[in-house]
Amino acid sequence: MKKVGIERTLSNVKNYLESRDCTVEVLDSNNKESRRALNRFDAIVVTGADSNFMGMEDIMTSTAVINANGKTEDEIYNEVLRTSDLKKR
Repeated sequence: MKKVGIERTLSNVKNYLESRDCTVEVLDSNNKESRRALNRFDAIVVTGADSNFMGMEDIMTSTAVINANGKTEDEIYNEVLRTSDLKKR
């Protein structure tokens, strides 16, 4: 099962990923624990409206950040699958 961190505003993507057997956790700037634990996710999905979501621009992580801007739920899901497979290598 893939574990995905996601911005609160992406509820449609969250529901879609959950329907595809992904574990999804909503991230926001008030969730301090999420900043310290980004590596536990297979992918993080953001809107792209703020390129420095949660101040992540300067945080080092091996977790892929997927920009959902202009993508369908299925395209995002396929990126989650691809990036989680790459992370396992």
